[in-house]
Amino acid sequence: MTTEIVVHIGKELLQITVVLMGPLLVVAMVVGLIVGIFQTISSIHEQTITFLPKIFAVMGVFLLCLPWMLRMITSYTVNLLGNLTRYCQ
Repeated sequence: MTTEIVVHIGKELLQITVVLMGPLLVVAMVVGLIVGIFQTISSIHEQTITFLPKIFAVMGVFLLCLPWMLRMITSYTVNLLGNLTRYCQ
């Protein structure tokens, strides 16, 4: 296995990780921004109030995107294992 193949596999792994985690991170940022604006407007400066909406929002998006995420991970794994003999030559 050459270094180019290892770099290629690592690059694909990082790309799929960014694609899979992107929606979750975006939702967490948006919910955090909305809660932060609400806290600023209402003068409630409790730091723990942001956790619960973020957790529920991220869990909801995770459950909504779970079939798509599993298809992406399965496709990547099947592709990686299918090309394993080609990579090891």
